[in-house]
Amino acid sequence: MALRKRGGVWHYDFAIDGRRYRGTTKESVSSKARMIESALMNDAKQRKLTVQRRTLTLAEFSKRFLDWVGQTRLEAKSREYYKGGWRMLAATPISGMRISHITTDEAGTLRFDHSPANTNRALRTLRRMLGKAAEWGLIGAPPRIKLLKEEGRSALINKDAEAKLLAVAPQPLRDVAILVLDSGMRPSEVFEMRWEDLTWNPGMIFIPRGKTKRSRRYLPMSERVIEALQNRRNGQTEGWVFPSDSVCGHTTSVAKAFAKARAAAGLSKDIVLYSARHSFATKVMGATGDLSLVMRALGHSNAQTAMIYQDPSLETVRSVVNDNQVTTPSRHNSRHTTAD
Repeated sequence: MALRKRGGVWHYDFAIDGRRYRGTTKESVSSKARMIESALMNDAKQRKLTVQRRTLTLAEFSKRFLDWVGQTRLEAKSREYYKGGWRMLAATPISGMRISHITTDEAGTLRFDHSPANTNRALRTLRRMLGKAAEWGLIGAPPRIKLLKEEGRSALINKDAEAKLLAVAPQPLRDVAILVLDSGMRPSEVFEMRWEDLTWNPGMIFIPRGKTKRSRRYLPMSERVIEALQNRRNGQTEGWVFPSDSVCGHTTSVAKAFAKARAAAGLSKDIVLYSARHSFATKVMGATGDLSLVMRALGHSNAQTAMIYQDPSLETVRSVVNDNQVTTPSRHNSRHTTAD
């Protein structure tokens, strides 16, 4: 930008995104001329912003957003998370809305099947998209996107359900399920396993990274985990344990296969793959009563998070109550009791 004095008055000359603006401020005082030039520049930026607001839909903006997702230093699972979230949004009417017209109320109408966590995936993606749109100057302040309340996983996979599920589970779902059931690994940790991270004698799995600070840990292999991995190994010593044709090179989800197997096994929809991790933790907690052990196995850094696996302790409460009850006659016997 530049101010030039001609004929006793100051003239402005600046450019906004390649468009040149020239004219007179009609002021002879330089300080007043600079204020006028600054106001004109802000006005030009606002006019450009208004034009963009009229022309850009969420679907159109998604191209730039997904380019950013692919090029930024986000973790692979975060990139897949946002890509999946956009696929969900793309199938809704909100994808055709102007990004400047999307409000808190509009976002609040979004709902998806399966669980609040599923809906929150789309909402978090929308929140990130609108946040980037504001950061890039395409809209003003982004609207507040309210997430749904997510309840913790409570469904367990008992022995009967486990047998039914594994009997109909195709590969790689069957091996993934066995690993989560017998090691308590997060599904994402199973998908990202590499042969280099396995030690066969003794049978140990090394988790090099993860969701929390405690995620870096070693886990023992059960006999059936060793058997499943040896069958899958085929002499390999490096590479992904669960390879795929995806961009990241490994499997990222078995959700569709799990849903089909669950239906074929006649199990409740409350049971999800993550239930296998919950079941593992509950069994270990019930057998040992050691909360710190459960935390280490799961990679939890917060004791409060692991407290939900203390359900079996309720059986201790039941035993205490039963053992300390005062014996009272039944109603049937009391009818025949007479006073002395």
